[in-house]
Order: sequence, then C-alpha cells, then structure tokens
Amino acid sequence: MRTDTPAGTGAAGTGTTAPAGTPAVGAQTTPPAAPPADRAGAAHAPAIGTPLVRVDGLDKVTGAARYAYEFPVSGAAYVWPVGATVGRGRVTGVDAEAALAVPGALAVLDHTNAPRLRADFADSGELLGAGGHMLVLQSPEVSHHGQIVAAAVAETLEAAREAAAAVAVTYEREPHHVVLREDDDGLYVPEVSTNDGTPGFVERGDPDGALAAAPVRVEARYTTPAQFPSPMEPHATIAAWDGDGRLVLHNADQAPFMSSLTLAALFGLDPGAVEIVSEHVGGGFGSKGSPRAAVILAALAARAVGRPVKIAVHRRQMPTLTGYRTPTIQRVRLGAGRDGRLTAVDHEAVIQSSRSTEFVEQVVSSTRMMYAAPHARATLRLARLDVMTPVWFRAPGHTPGMFALESAMDELASELDMDPVELRIVNEPETDPENGLPFSSRGLVACLREGAARFGWADRDPA
Repeated sequence: MRTDTPAGTGAAGTGTTAPAGTPAVGAQTTPPAAPPADRAGAAHAPAIGTPLVRVDGLDKVTGAARYAYEFPVSGAAYVWPVGATVGRGRVTGVDAEAALAVPGALAVLDHTNAPRLRADFADSGELLGAGGHMLVLQSPEVSHHGQIVAAAVAETLEAAREAAAAVAVTYEREPHHVVLREDDDGLYVPEVSTNDGTPGFVERGDPDGALAAAPVRVEARYTTPAQFPSPMEPHATIAAWDGDGRLVLHNADQAPFMSSLTLAALFGLDPGAVEIVSEHVGGGFGSKGSPRAAVILAALAARAVGRPVKIAVHRRQMPTLTGYRTPTIQRVRLGAGRDGRLTAVDHEAVIQSSRSTEFVEQVVSSTRMMYAAPHARATLRLARLDVMTPVWFRAPGHTPGMFALESAMDELASELDMDPVELRIVNEPETDPENGLPFSSRGLVACLREGAARFGWADRDPA
C-alpha cells in the first residue's frame, strides 16, 4: 500500500499544487472531536460516521490496482467460447477447419477433445452451489441457449474471437421449455433451499382455517422478473497449470476458498493443489461467489494447450454464462383482526432452476420470521426449465420475497385504514415465530420509528 503523496502533485495527486493556505481535498478544517475511550481508557474512533482511509483507495483511483485479467503472465493465450444456438438438444458435429485456419489459432475444444472432469461431480452434493452446469464441454447435451458447446484458443484475443466465429456447430434440436408458469406440470416442493438450507415447505397452526375466520383478509399475486448482475469488472480469469499439476488462477472471485474446493473436486485434485489469487473484485453482487462456466473453460483450455489462458466474459455473453436471479410468481394471503394483528400468513413462491442443477432460492424464508402470526405457511415450488442455472444475487431470495410480503402488508394497511408503519409495529414478534427462541438482537421497531421521524412520516398526506 502506498501512503505517500508524490512531490509536486498536490493533495489529490493531479499534477497541480493547491494555493497556499488552501486545505487539501477532504482535509478537516476544524480539529476533530476527541474519540471516545474504551473500558480500558484507550481512545478509539467509532466505526460508524467516521471517515476512514481505505487501504486500497489510492491504488484504485489511480488505476494501479490489478484486477484478475490484468496480471502480467508470460506466454498467455486467449480463449473465446462458442455458445449454443438452440434451446435444447444435442451437438451432432463441430467443424473446426475454418477456425484452425485463422492465423494464431491454437486449438478448438469441444465435448470430444476437452480434458475430462470428474464424471460424478454433478451428483456428489459435496459443495454449496455445485452442480451439472459446471461440467463444461463434457457432453454433447445442450441444456440451454448460450451454453458453451465449443471454444477457440489462440495467440491473441482478436484471433480467438475470429476463430470462435468460424466454428460451425450442428445440432439435433429438441422441444424446449423456458417460460416460468404457476401451472407447470413439473412443479415440485424442494426439500431445502440452496443457500440457507431452510425447508421448501413450513406450516404452523391452521392457516386455511384462520384465513377463513379472519375479519379482514388480503390476497394478492406478485411477479418479479429475472435479474442479471452486470458488475463493472467482467467475470475474468487467467488459468495456468504448473509442472506439478497445480492449478493457479487469477480470478474475479468473491469466495476464493470455496471456489478452490469446488475446482479441486471438479478436476479431481487435492484441495491444496488449487490456488486462487483475487486481489481486487470489481463488483459481483453474488455472481462471483462460485465458479461459473468461464472459469472452468479457462482451466480446461490451459490444460489442453499447455500454457496460461485468459478469458474475460463479454457483456453479451453474461446473460447466458454468469447467472441471474430467478424470476418469481408469488401469492400472499393475510388474515387479521380489526386491530391489525395478523392471525394468518400464507406465502407461496414459484421459482425456476435449470435441468442440470437444482438451485433453490429461499424466497419465502423471511416470511417465516418477520411477523407474529399464530397460523402460517411458507411454500416454495420449483420448475426445472431449459435455462441457465441461477446464481446468488444480492440478498438471495429475501429481496423478491420481502417485496411480495411487504407489498401485501401495505395492501392490508389500506384495507384496515391503518398507518402501515403502525401495522408492522403491532405485529412485531417478541420471539422467533417459528421456534419460540429469543432473538439475539432485533431493531426493526426502533428502525421504523427513527426512519418515520426523520422524514416526517406523521406529517404526510395519507391520501
């Protein structure tokens, strides 16, 4: 980390100097208040509300920070994927003749010649988020549009892209199903969600009976679309194999340790034989939390050509290679007394995953512990479609699930002609509604009251 300011550049390092007597950008013009002391009497600054110097700040704003794709690697080649142009089917042929004629082309990989991965990996259930979508170029089967069915490796990025465009792939097409519907014949209740391990179905009391008897009822249907992460730094990898059979990756990675375990299992290596370097991550929103197809392709290509290989996923490729948040179809039913106290909550969410991997987003998990209702049901229903496997994305499950639940609470407040803030406060649980255990901490009511006070909620026009 650099902490000095180059001579003659001024406080901002722009090549100019500030006039005499002018405080530097961001400098304090009045002495700071003395920081509080801890129990031992040592002074310390509070974490919240205190300006802090980021250890990587200077490198990032001056362009010195190195991201995965930018590490200097001697003799690196480049790989460009070829995506399937059918929604479902089988690859019947890959003609690489024109691609290999491109100057600088080194190889064209497909399911017939790519290095082998562990065949039982998809069914091993060993690692969080792992599944069949990671078995890149291992089979002629096509499970979704854009799936990697071939890849060109070349001396330069431009040659790799040109060679990939020259690869001719033929298919045996099959009917495909890509639209999420709440009447899908294949819907089922999964045992647990992928991320937090919560059950796909939970019920307490008699929600149907309580809803039928409730003086006030609200029933609403909500939908949310698929959402695709698009971080500033693309998904990018440099893969290299050393002479001892170790895999070294410079990777845009939010969870390097978990990724190293996953890749070790996938390639049949000891966990210590995979090293991942991820100095900086230029955004990910969860999508860089586990290895996606491009990371695995880079490692396969590096093994195939015997030299380091680089890949950076193009923006146009991200919707079919790097994951997304599942769309949802949700139904929420609420029953309450005239005083606003909930007697029943019923929340059902229909979500999707790929045919190759059961990825279950915990859309109804928050509903199970948000409000004090003696009768409640939370249900997930999953459809396996001919689509890419979803991925973690910013508060997985809770974001779309809370949207539906809280929208229904607002509908209930309107039906009751009740302040929606007060409706939430009167339904605040004293203990976890599901298991009766006390919360270690829970500041929702204080947050609601403070927020309402700060933006003048009491003075609003209710109309």
